[in-house]
Amino acid sequence: MKGPSSEFDRLLEESFKKRQSIEPGSRHEAKVTAVKNDYVFIRTIENKVIGNISAEEWRDEVLPKVGDTLVVYFLKENSGDFYFTTCLSQDNLTEENLELANQFEIPVLGQMLQEGNGGWDVKLGGYTAFVPFSQLDVSLKGKNISGKRIKFIISEIGKKQTKILLSQKKIADKERETKKQLLRDELKVGMFVSCTVKSIHKFGLIVDMDGLDALVPQSEATYKKNVDLTTEFRVGETLRAKILTLDWSTNKISLSAKDFLSDPWSGKLPFKESDIISGTVESIKPFGLFVRLGEDFSGLVPNKETGVPQRTPLNTVFQPGQKLEVFVLEINPEKRQIALSISKASEAKDRMEYQEYLSKDETTSSMSSFGMALKKSLENQKK
Repeated sequence: MKGPSSEFDRLLEESFKKRQSIEPGSRHEAKVTAVKNDYVFIRTIENKVIGNISAEEWRDEVLPKVGDTLVVYFLKENSGDFYFTTCLSQDNLTEENLELANQFEIPVLGQMLQEGNGGWDVKLGGYTAFVPFSQLDVSLKGKNISGKRIKFIISEIGKKQTKILLSQKKIADKERETKKQLLRDELKVGMFVSCTVKSIHKFGLIVDMDGLDALVPQSEATYKKNVDLTTEFRVGETLRAKILTLDWSTNKISLSAKDFLSDPWSGKLPFKESDIISGTVESIKPFGLFVRLGEDFSGLVPNKETGVPQRTPLNTVFQPGQKLEVFVLEINPEKRQIALSISKASEAKDRMEYQEYLSKDETTSSMSSFGMALKKSLENQKK
């Protein structure tokens, strides 16, 4: 049976081993074991060191919960207590700790003071530091950040802390890279994600997807054809989208927003077969005309249905943007295709005019030369 002295020796040896395994400035992953008013208590995952972090570090954020994993940095041991930090701030921004932060890239929390030549002055505890414009992340440039508390990495310290240079871009890049590694394990093709529109272009939308840039191609942004995306979307708008491709080697991600838009083919169409409707010539092809029907649909008028004699170039008769009337020959919802006819629209219109003329003159015993000519034309078209 072990006596009190041997138990004391064992505990002393364990404490000595812990002190040897952890050095000031060293980086660790730790689990939160308790959250109190003044301190957050943690246990490092690798070497099981129990320590604490000042709750002041979360003054502007939500306190972590028991079981959360944190990236922490060891600062010092005092009377058996191990002190860690996630980001140096306030009273922890001592001369000694600033040197540790500079050496081991421990994040520091500073407050933006005022913009000057080439950058911003930053309050760092009892010191004044400087961050050049080139070391601010693009997400902050051009914004009013005076008074804002921001995390930095110290890139240089002069003698007696008279010159402290900071970089916010470096820490933003690190956070982005860490997030990217996490997302690589989480994201899969076919998943649905939330994203925010960053910029709008002819080729599509550049969106922010939890810190990563992605592309919603024009063809996947809307069901409408040849639409101006600036009229359909706005910068800052939140979208739900499906992941189409993920290429981590080139950091290229493409998304589709169409699954969350109203599909014009899913409901009742605003026209049916045999209708005569107005359209606009969209494009001219060797095999016929594509005609835009409102905002959501377009159809094809084959060469034989244009009413133009064979071997006559269509572009000598029609022009893009030209308005005309077309007859709906066929609608194929499965293939999302609509067949149209200009000649049959003209025939049907003539027939309606003829019937209208007859109804007006049905009380007369004779037909005018116009009525005779129209009747003969329609009879010839039937042959």
